[in-house]
Amino acid sequence: MSTKGDLSRKRILDAARLLFAEKGFSKVTMQDICTASGLSRGGLYRHYSSTAEVFSAIIRDEQAQAHKALEKAVASNISPRQIMTVFLRSRLAQLLQPKNCIDNAISEFAANSPEGKALLAERAAGSVKIFSKLLHMGVETGIFRCENCEATAIHILCLMEGLSKHNALLPLSQEDIETQMVLINRLFI
Repeated sequence: MSTKGDLSRKRILDAARLLFAEKGFSKVTMQDICTASGLSRGGLYRHYSSTAEVFSAIIRDEQAQAHKALEKAVASNISPRQIMTVFLRSRLAQLLQPKNCIDNAISEFAANSPEGKALLAERAAGSVKIFSKLLHMGVETGIFRCENCEATAIHILCLMEGLSKHNALLPLSQEDIETQMVLINRLFI
């Protein structure tokens, strides 16, 4: 069972995530997070000292959840193809929901601080690790054909990040998402 502190942290991160998706990184203040989470300034500062710290916690939490979901799927003997499809679809589906997508805030955070750049590099490395692991599993079981799993994982990440960055200028439709899924799958199937 969660402690009161854990519940407060979750409330803060959930509220802040929506704010960062809506406003971007630099326009969110600690007061905005207090208001959105319903906590006092003291309650917020008990857990986080800055918006950068809150934002970093959101990114690390998302990455930990992705790794946990992968490990759970692998332990459940779900096929690498199915895991990859679900992972890619969920990631691309975020682009269709700009109110919930923090990708632009992540780019802004990375561009404006060394801490943000390091965090984005950590996030990218984690994503490459996930993609690479799935590709290796697929190759080992004969489901995927891939000569260089790490290079293909980097390519998939770059494609996904590019779609994310350009989505603000050229919004993707569900049809665009389906087309991208086909093209990504051609890289290893």
